[in-house]
Amino acid sequence: MKLFRYMASAMVAVSLLASCSDDVVAERRPGADSDPLTIKAQFGKNLVGRVTVDGQPRQGVVVSDGINVMTTDANGEYQMYTTGRQHVFISVPADCELPTLLGDPKFYKTLDYSDAAIIQRDFRLVSIPKKTEWTLFTMADPQIGNEKDITDFVGMIPRMAEFASSLPSNVYGISLGDIVWNKPEYFDTYAKEMRNIPVPVFSVIGNHDHNEGIKNDTESDKDFRDALGPTYYSANIGDCHLVVLDDVFYRGVNGRNDYTGTITEAQLEWLEKDLSYVDPDKAVIIGLHIPTKRRNSSTHVTNNQALYDLVKDFREVQILSGHSHNHYTTTIASNITETTFAAVMGAYWYPLCNDGSPRGYGALDFKGNTLVNKYFIGDGCDRDYQMKLYHPEDAVLWNPSKNAGDPYDKILANIFCWHEDWTVEVKEDAGSWTVLPASARLIPSQNGGKCWDPDVRKCLVDGVIPANHGGSAPENNNDHMFLYTPQPGWQSVSFRATDSFGNVYTETITNN
Repeated sequence: MKLFRYMASAMVAVSLLASCSDDVVAERRPGADSDPLTIKAQFGKNLVGRVTVDGQPRQGVVVSDGINVMTTDANGEYQMYTTGRQHVFISVPADCELPTLLGDPKFYKTLDYSDAAIIQRDFRLVSIPKKTEWTLFTMADPQIGNEKDITDFVGMIPRMAEFASSLPSNVYGISLGDIVWNKPEYFDTYAKEMRNIPVPVFSVIGNHDHNEGIKNDTESDKDFRDALGPTYYSANIGDCHLVVLDDVFYRGVNGRNDYTGTITEAQLEWLEKDLSYVDPDKAVIIGLHIPTKRRNSSTHVTNNQALYDLVKDFREVQILSGHSHNHYTTTIASNITETTFAAVMGAYWYPLCNDGSPRGYGALDFKGNTLVNKYFIGDGCDRDYQMKLYHPEDAVLWNPSKNAGDPYDKILANIFCWHEDWTVEVKEDAGSWTVLPASARLIPSQNGGKCWDPDVRKCLVDGVIPANHGGSAPENNNDHMFLYTPQPGWQSVSFRATDSFGNVYTETITNN
């Protein structure tokens, strides 16, 4: 639908341009991003520009309006015909500093149109040494929707800023959607507060970032675009190619939740063109909102395979998502992994997420074209707090059909970011470490479809976790919890979890 509308408009506008001499330069409406017209437009082109690095023309920089994708010529210039597009943007080269405005990424320019206008948009970049190591600070689902949310979000910002500042140099950020909770007027508030975090943060659009008063996909995202820029784009950092996509197809006809997890054909066509300029030996990082797939569920983005087909030949692909408000990692192929992050707001600004993990944020460390470390940190928690252990009297609550006080002899470990490539071991008293068998893991589909974190269960009021937005339901599909039966008279039990990067997390519980 989007692509058809753009093409139809383009055919009308081309016919108008064809009636004019290619020497005509029309008056342009002034805009915040306007540049003086110094490039003679070719016949049929209405958008021109120049890319310079340290004042010198740069050839080969990828430029796009979201439909057209091209590279600058030997003079650093590009030309295209565009209509109906709000932005032109560049895929910032790896040896250039990411442009920012007030600390926000500003790799794009806004377009303004007038009849037969020739628009010029230039990009002036500054060179830097190509990064060999860098870190991506990640967060998902702030969902600020009222003044209480803003107060809670503002209160968390200093801790996020401290965490981001503690990371090694060369840090960027990404916010994985649902920035607001159906309150587009809060985009500016969000942007203002995020500037207190000392790294530039890329923005992803989520379902709650669409204007529910506009009942279509093409315009309901305009408030987001006005405040935060394009809804899909790319950039190069070190030996990695970062792509942001919009995988929310919004209708809104039947309420705010009338949407589908889908990547439009226009985006897929854009992505294919964009990736044609990327060396297959680079790592590709894709940020989007709705998970393309979940390891223990049949739910997925409708056309996820089309996305996987476009990136399958790259050395390493890391997909980052949010939306679910809880943790899971999904292995899609030997070179494609998706990490879904729990919500920075927890369960609608309750300190816990609906899977029992603390609300918080994460970091991914890259060296060359390889992800070398990944971890999540709970807001206000120690870096090593990656699991919660429960005594039998609380552990029984994982089963919604059981109650506190029911006889139970097992200890439960909720390992927040566990994945199938982790190793989980247990040690009782002075015994040796023993790898837990696969049967120790609680699998919802084998337990009535519901496995609840005990702390989440204890927080429930009328079946929900009470919070700013009225509450959140516990996560039924929680598959990162483990059971262990200690010997009678046990004194202490320790769990040790080792992830695929060699991080080791240990917690001990004592018999009271």
